[in-house]
Amino acid sequence: MSKEVFRTSRVERWGFALFMAGQGIVNTYVGSYLQLYLTDIGITAVAVGVMFLIARVWDAVNDPIFGAILDKLNLKGGKFLPFLRASNIMLPLTVILLFAVPSNMPVSMKIGWSFVAYLLYDVAYTMCDVPIFAMTSAVTDQVHERIGIMSRNTVLSAIAMLAIMVAAPQLYPTIGATGTAIIVAVAAAVMMLFMSRFARERYVNKDEEEVGLKQMADYVKENKYLRIGFLGIMVLSFTSMTNAVLNYFAIWCLGDMGMVSIISVMLALPSLFVAALMPALTRRFDKFHLLMVGVVGQTVMNVVCFFVGYENVTVFLILMLIRCIFFAFQLVLQLQFTGDFVEYGEYITGKRLQGTAYSIQTFVFKFMNAVPGALAMILLGLFGFVSGEAAVQPESAVNAIWVLFILSPVVGAAVSMVIFSCYKLRDKTVQIMAAANSGDITREEAEEKLAGRY
Repeated sequence: MSKEVFRTSRVERWGFALFMAGQGIVNTYVGSYLQLYLTDIGITAVAVGVMFLIARVWDAVNDPIFGAILDKLNLKGGKFLPFLRASNIMLPLTVILLFAVPSNMPVSMKIGWSFVAYLLYDVAYTMCDVPIFAMTSAVTDQVHERIGIMSRNTVLSAIAMLAIMVAAPQLYPTIGATGTAIIVAVAAAVMMLFMSRFARERYVNKDEEEVGLKQMADYVKENKYLRIGFLGIMVLSFTSMTNAVLNYFAIWCLGDMGMVSIISVMLALPSLFVAALMPALTRRFDKFHLLMVGVVGQTVMNVVCFFVGYENVTVFLILMLIRCIFFAFQLVLQLQFTGDFVEYGEYITGKRLQGTAYSIQTFVFKFMNAVPGALAMILLGLFGFVSGEAAVQPESAVNAIWVLFILSPVVGAAVSMVIFSCYKLRDKTVQIMAAANSGDITREEAEEKLAGRY
């Protein structure tokens, strides 16, 4: 894209990327080490899984309420920026709280502390995740500019998360979970600081009409591609427990905690390169088609890896690298569609409810991270997983870890492809809708270009 069609400044785009990198390292540390930390301090795997599932019920209430607040409020400091500034403080603090459970507490009190801390973390994450993604549709109405912003965000986030993935396995055993959490929190707070200073909101809903749960429900009912898209993405990751059991797989299947760093690098590096190439790729190919390539490719490689096994570590790692290349397309693209849902929703309903759309995205994202992790812990508990730092696992638990690590994503991917077959929005048509929404072309011109297909 030529420079003159950018709505955003270079400094603004870097502020975006730094914020999401800070948010990303927090999410990476919590997603990768919270289960291990909780089972290490004596909480059973089943209790951890139940705790995560209950938290998702809280999400089901918390996220849409926050979305309604965003769509209703127009504060002096902006629609989204005030929440980003508040989360800059809250998110790092709640991460430290999560990993600072007093060791001398009874197990029941440890569960209570962890549950409350997790709910607070969940609120803080919502306060940054919904507004930062909503800002991608608030700063520009250009589809490819959004792809460029998200790709830059992904590249910088992948670098930052890669650093955590490599450093955490060394820091965690030496300075402990709390010390590592403090380092992650401070780094995140510094990176997230720049966004509030340089970002500008340009395309936001300014309606004074009350936006409540009924209005949100009506909007979702009329926005069919929002429903299809998010359902497909959510189902895609519903059974994917690979990340949830990565640490356990390295320790009890491969016999080496250091393999966490190697596999994490293999997961992150392809995402880095794919994200860097994505603006160029989406000029030639629609991003939906690229997403499908990623879903099909990584599903096939999961099956291949399962039958080959992990006894020959070199062969296993080569196959995993190929799998991770396909997975990178899915990882980079699966949350780049929400801006399209916003444009389609405004085109169909006349309402630009970014808060609603992105609060659903945040719920889906947290669902993708927490629910598979919760199911993994419950299933491991049922197969005899033993909690405790020096625990010895029975063969049934080790076999369950391997199956969950490599085969669990296959079922969700297969079902999601059926759902995605109903998804008809494409980049070119979304750009036409965006142009009509912003007044660059008339509604009649848009309808003529779209030929009544939407």
